[in-house]
Amino acid sequence: MSEQLRIRYRFDLPDGSQTTLDFTFDPVDFRLSNAGPEEPPFWTELKYNQCANCPLNELENPRCPAALQMASTLEPLKALVSFDTVGVTVVQAERKIYAETSAQQAMSSVLGLIMATSGCPWTDHLRPMARFHLPFASDVETLYRSIGMYLLAREIACRDEPPGFAPLEDLYRNLHIVNRDMSRRLGAATRSDPARNALALLDSYTTLLPAALERSFDELKPLFGAWQTKTIPAI
Repeated sequence: MSEQLRIRYRFDLPDGSQTTLDFTFDPVDFRLSNAGPEEPPFWTELKYNQCANCPLNELENPRCPAALQMASTLEPLKALVSFDTVGVTVVQAERKIYAETSAQQAMSSVLGLIMATSGCPWTDHLRPMARFHLPFASDVETLYRSIGMYLLAREIACRDEPPGFAPLEDLYRNLHIVNRDMSRRLGAATRSDPARNALALLDSYTTLLPAALERSFDELKPLFGAWQTKTIPAI
């Protein structure tokens, strides 16, 4: 059996201390396999500020899967303020990335990884992107990766989908609802604001993509000049 995949976030905090967050994932489907807290806080209950578009049933899922995974992550970072500067080292099997950034930007990267792999039915659509996690990606990088993921999903799993990007736009509209309502849930989780601001940063992508889709095609088209030829040169 293959070993679990791991991603580590190490925070160099303003007071000189360090906090390490380790995430483990199933090697086949890349679902997050971290154990939740032994005594989950009340705000992880599914019915507490449940997302308006949540399809989960309370009897089968008494806890929100994304909130349950967030609960263990937020506790070590609860003293941070949104615009605190932190050093963050992200260790993956393929690479190590370091960034000096704001607490809210760092937490946005962490929460995005958790939400995509925690089992939420909506954010689960982003699990292919999480498998090839790119910490601190820019808006343009995120847009490119989202479009690429969608086109690959259509080729692998959704060949009967009609042409165009309407399903992707619909997904991002639903992700906006999830981010909005998760932010309300997190309001009870912590008195500090980085977590909610981190979600606001994540949510900016849900409004960016539909608005930027057509414009981005025009901007990216020059990069694909070689693909517009009739044949691919032999190697």
